[in-house]
Amino acid sequence: MKTLRVLIGFLLLNTYSLAQQGSLRLNINYTVATPTGSFKDYIEETSMRGWTANLLYGINEKISVGLGLGFHDFYQKYPRAVYNLQEGGEISAVLSNSLQAIPILASVQYKFMPGAAVQPYIGAGIGGNVIIYNQYIGEFSNATNNFGFAVRPEAGVYIPIGKRDFGININGIYNYMPYSKNGLDNINSWGVGAGVRFDLR
Repeated sequence: MKTLRVLIGFLLLNTYSLAQQGSLRLNINYTVATPTGSFKDYIEETSMRGWTANLLYGINEKISVGLGLGFHDFYQKYPRAVYNLQEGGEISAVLSNSLQAIPILASVQYKFMPGAAVQPYIGAGIGGNVIIYNQYIGEFSNATNNFGFAVRPEAGVYIPIGKRDFGININGIYNYMPYSKNGLDNINSWGVGAGVRFDLR
């Protein structure tokens, strides 16, 4: 977790320094995410419990840089069945899988048509990912916390409303998160989101 604290501190310090030079914008989106690849073997259901946020400084009209955060809570309960225990033997029980992913990313966004009524953009974030893994088989549990690599490309549109650069943001994202523990190869997911963007100063 020391690496996580250093990463957060570095990103916040650089974002704060940029904020002293000009305007600072905040994007906050509610996000729905769906597991992909081998992650679907662990949890199949789409998560309705997620959000993303980007704190961005505009270098110019088209390019912004800053800090990106996120949270996705995946959960699925499977019906009672017979499962093999790691310690040996079998058990008839209900299986519950749970995973929370918290990416912390250095982010960049590029707007194609600044000043337009509808402004398409693309973006990307790269950094670290806090992973909270839990699996319950009846009364037996397996819980681990890890920190790993994460990349989050995105594309969307910003629709300004009124003054002070306030508006609606709609986007699509892909969370690339390698994870080679607990029988999983990755915890990748794709998602769609909607929210607001506004100036902080």
